[in-house]
Amino acid sequence: MLYPTRHYLPSPPPPAEARQVETAAAALLTAQKPVLIAGNGVRIAQAYDQLRRLAEMAGLPVATTAAGKGCFAETHPLALGVFGTFGTAAANACVGEADLVLVIGSKLSPSDTAWENRALLDPTRQSFVQLDIEPRNASWNYPAEHVLIGDAAILLDQLIEEVRSRSGDRRQQAERRVAAHRERLGYFNDRAYFADNQPILPQRVIGELQRNLPEDAIVTCDAGENRIMMTHFYQTKRHEGFLQAAGSGPMGFGIPAALGAKLVHPDRPVVAVCGDGGFAMTMNGLMTAIEQDIPIITVVFNNKALGWVLHGSGRFAAEFNDFNHAEIAKAMGCRGVRVTDPAALGPALREALAARAPTVIDVMTSLEVTFADITSQLAKDASPRRR
Repeated sequence: MLYPTRHYLPSPPPPAEARQVETAAAALLTAQKPVLIAGNGVRIAQAYDQLRRLAEMAGLPVATTAAGKGCFAETHPLALGVFGTFGTAAANACVGEADLVLVIGSKLSPSDTAWENRALLDPTRQSFVQLDIEPRNASWNYPAEHVLIGDAAILLDQLIEEVRSRSGDRRQQAERRVAAHRERLGYFNDRAYFADNQPILPQRVIGELQRNLPEDAIVTCDAGENRIMMTHFYQTKRHEGFLQAAGSGPMGFGIPAALGAKLVHPDRPVVAVCGDGGFAMTMNGLMTAIEQDIPIITVVFNNKALGWVLHGSGRFAAEFNDFNHAEIAKAMGCRGVRVTDPAALGPALREALAARAPTVIDVMTSLEVTFADITSQLAKDASPRRR
């Protein structure tokens, strides 16, 4: 039996002081090129609607941290996608030019901020407004001129009330800024979404997911290079449609997270995306899927390697034999399909969605594209390895 979590959680903190909210809102409305960065704290507070309303009212382009991906639909005209080390070029450009940065639910760790590259975030030329429930996160890495401590949903409601009658045409201005960055630098339009290479390129796998999953689908990501690819190339269609572990090194997260998401949202399709290494760690979760009738879909990026390790450190203990994960899944009682032809992936996804049974799609993917290929030049320039 699943019980509502509200019975186990502490009472929400009180609202911020009215004067603090007023001065923070004034800073937002006087900025010429503000930008909003949404972190995982938005998800924890379930503040999706408040985030969208504030962004629209105050005219704020929205980037997210990697952990915050899924808090804001990346199809929204104010969306920039993930920023930072593995972010989109549009997000990094818009954040870098900002004169004010509103940070919600993130302490802006070095991995988020391209190793604190000052071309991206720099408090000597940018003002920071930070909202967080944890006081220690405020000004953790960057000094914030305005700090509001509390639940993100409550704080955002307070800011919305302050800016409601003073927004003017700021939304239209912000949408034009976002559109200009997208047009100049590209935005989820990689040609490899349609590539016919064999083994299959990760971008083609992600392109098929985008084209075939319905808008209300939930995708859970494992750790490793596959997650980096999904963070960079997968475009979310609505909030609460993308989940990944907020920390580092959580291999095996994808399948258990998908099981949990499906239990909470039984009417929504749920897809776990993992590498072959992560699949091997928690594939026993598929036994639970069979026993408890939890019809998740698992897509395995099977490149016969730990891609992150192989491309980052070398071949030692990073390569696998050719294991057929579809056949392993069938032995457990799941549906299993191995895909080697990119043209077969779309039909395999559609059949899995229609089957409403635990299904594993084992996709033979290429090692040609690496995490280094999508690492921002900002991160490369500021990496500790270059110091």
